[in-house]
Amino acid sequence: MRLTDLQQHFRSRLRKRTPWVVVLVFAVFFSGLQFLLVPAEVQLRHAGALANALVMPLLVSFSYGFLTPLPWRWSGDDRPRASFLRGLSQAVLFNTVLVTLLVAISWFLVRNASLKAEALGLAKGAKATFGALWGVTMLGGMPFMTIIGAIISFAVITEEEKLAVENRLEEAQWVLLRGQLSPHVLFNSLNGLAELVRQDPMAAEQAILDLSELYRSLLRHGDRSAAPLADERAMVQRFLAVEGLRLGARLKVQWDWDEGLNAVMAPPFLLQPLVENALKHGIAPNPEGGTLEISMRRHNGGLTLRVANTGRTLGLVPGAGIGLSNLEARLRLAYGTGASLHLRTEGPRTVASVTLPSLEMRR
Repeated sequence: MRLTDLQQHFRSRLRKRTPWVVVLVFAVFFSGLQFLLVPAEVQLRHAGALANALVMPLLVSFSYGFLTPLPWRWSGDDRPRASFLRGLSQAVLFNTVLVTLLVAISWFLVRNASLKAEALGLAKGAKATFGALWGVTMLGGMPFMTIIGAIISFAVITEEEKLAVENRLEEAQWVLLRGQLSPHVLFNSLNGLAELVRQDPMAAEQAILDLSELYRSLLRHGDRSAAPLADERAMVQRFLAVEGLRLGARLKVQWDWDEGLNAVMAPPFLLQPLVENALKHGIAPNPEGGTLEISMRRHNGGLTLRVANTGRTLGLVPGAGIGLSNLEARLRLAYGTGASLHLRTEGPRTVASVTLPSLEMRR
């Protein structure tokens, strides 16, 4: 790691809960141990000794948990850790400075030499020197800091490498799913245009031109891992315009859209598969067509997208087609298990809804 990467790594660990829990547990343990070794009356009689018993365990635990792994990570280049010999030499030097600083803080808190000796559990009247305290602490603390720092750094590196592999796998899944969806939309649109060519060649010619623009926007839209919901609506409107040339007056569309959610980032093709499913299975097979109702509303800290259609109703289940199974997979990647896709019948309508647990994607 370079210095800037090391600083970023340190700040990211400070924001995590688990290291802090471990540090605080050990701080309480060390503080309790110190009260057991040094008589309580000594700690309570001198403010400096009491401060030393309360502050130093926290500083020592923080040093073990957050500072001692750093010299093992600093390689000066793009590698995630230093070589063993470099890491060891850096750790010895770093921990020597760290021990000296901790001893100096403790010495400042308990300024009187006789009081320091008494607080350390030495015979009354004995005097402790800074050099003696530093030597004892170095003998026991510095090797322990070096070993603990190495263990923590290697454990964190292992976790980072595992997370990186998982991220690469998820990225590969995203690419596969996005590549699967765009051709699927194109094939379904071409199948619909095949009918229009026989019925109205002039309209079919215009539809082919519109389809070209639609597919261009599909490719741009699908290349992103996340897009504003306003872009999703615009892409669906373009898709409906192409389908409208085929269905004509049989297709009626009603929007109930919360404009305040337009800037929310979400996976591409979040709404389009629901609309396509409603047209393909609900409105197109019905000679009289039907009404497509599209809505988006806030819901329990997240939002709900709802697509309802009149016309032919089917007992659909998620995963029945490429578009819906693809959508389910992308929802799991983006939001975990909190997101849901439901298909149900409500009277004369078939309703598809996507509920997102949060306005922010998990990844």
